[in-house]
Amino acid sequence: MLPTRVIAFLTLVLGAALAPGRARAQALAHTGTVDGVVYDSVRKQPLAHAIVQLVEAPPGNGAYSASTDSLGRFRIADVRAGQYIAGILHPLLDSIGVLAPYRSVKVTDNGSARVELAIPSALGLTNAICAPARAARVGKASADSTGTLVGHVYDAATGAPMPSTLIAVLWTVLSLDGHGVHRETQQLHARTNEDGWFAFCGLGAGDYQLRAENGARNTGFIDFTLLPHDIARMALILGADSAASTADTAARGSARLAGTVTTKDGHPIEGAQVVVDGSPASATTDPHGAFSLGGLLDGTRMVEARALGYAPVRVPVTPSRNELTSIAIVMDKRVETLQAVTVFGKESARMRDLTGFAERSRRGFGRFVTRSQIEMAGPQTLCDLFRRVPGVTVTDGGGGMGCELIIRGMASMSRCQPTVYLDNTKFGGSVSELANSISPSDIMGIELYSSATEPVQFPGGCGSIVVWTR
Repeated sequence: MLPTRVIAFLTLVLGAALAPGRARAQALAHTGTVDGVVYDSVRKQPLAHAIVQLVEAPPGNGAYSASTDSLGRFRIADVRAGQYIAGILHPLLDSIGVLAPYRSVKVTDNGSARVELAIPSALGLTNAICAPARAARVGKASADSTGTLVGHVYDAATGAPMPSTLIAVLWTVLSLDGHGVHRETQQLHARTNEDGWFAFCGLGAGDYQLRAENGARNTGFIDFTLLPHDIARMALILGADSAASTADTAARGSARLAGTVTTKDGHPIEGAQVVVDGSPASATTDPHGAFSLGGLLDGTRMVEARALGYAPVRVPVTPSRNELTSIAIVMDKRVETLQAVTVFGKESARMRDLTGFAERSRRGFGRFVTRSQIEMAGPQTLCDLFRRVPGVTVTDGGGGMGCELIIRGMASMSRCQPTVYLDNTKFGGSVSELANSISPSDIMGIELYSSATEPVQFPGGCGSIVVWTR
């Protein structure tokens, strides 16, 4: 679905193109040529595959078009002499929700007219997007920030825009108080307009998460990075299956995903583990680096791949109920791996527990906090420790006592709390109750899992937290 501005321009173009009595067979002596280049001022490079439109001014019988090549160049021959308005159409502009400025072009008999068209600069686009008239549907952050996020939300089944959809943007900041440096999660909200369009103005450069929610339907938390003075663009798809995830974070859908995991040189990675946020399904790549996953929720999600020797990779994907979705994941960042160390000693039940902790941390699913990390952090309370774990959102508990947790990768934004395990046994209370009964100095290690990565021995539905004491 195109934005209203784009539809208005297309109506003008088509109206001229379909006007009765158009005389395309004019003598060549009364025609000229228009050529030029289209420039992307945001990315500071030529804009390829843009459609350049010439419409006679005032609207008459003349309408012409051409596409730009890889260098942003275009050429339109046999244009009847006259005055024209030149404009451009491009998916980039559709995603931003604005049109590039028009240019006036005069074509003379046997003449050649040159016109240069450009997408406005990031500052110009930001001013257009974040105008006061749009304040009611634009989320705003601090005034000294420099980035903008724009996007659309569509229905997976019909492709129609989804108005009045709640959009949440979350990010982590560092704060300093009497107990030291802490990580805090902040968020902004906005709703899509009648075109399914939304925008967030004044975001600082950094890493963010984005989520769309319309009634019981929702997307996963989608990662994105905003560069300084940049305009990030997102297209989110709301699937029908996602309605089940609000009540059941382990819900299974009907979408399928297949793909490959390779190095940046194209070599397949065997044994990589692949999961999709919000789904209990997982897959391991074969010798060709291929994998397949079924029973997924449709709509936009994050898929994560992990392999020994490589940094984890997370990319957005939109599984569909109607067809198999394919994706190619490239793991290009190598990480150092430690050589194996053999330790001899008498086995005990406690040792078996900690050995399982080490084995699960090597597999890479979930998040793990070791005793040495706890000592380096020096937290005063268990809640203080959780605030320093990446991917965990911590809020104050009821009455200001304790805390509540949301682990990144959960399929719901509700107050659904992860299940707590203490020393391999399910804890009967909440995270707040555990925090009030145990000190960080008593903890040997912690495992944190989202609903998509919970191991079979620690099920939770809304994620799980496993605390090991000394």
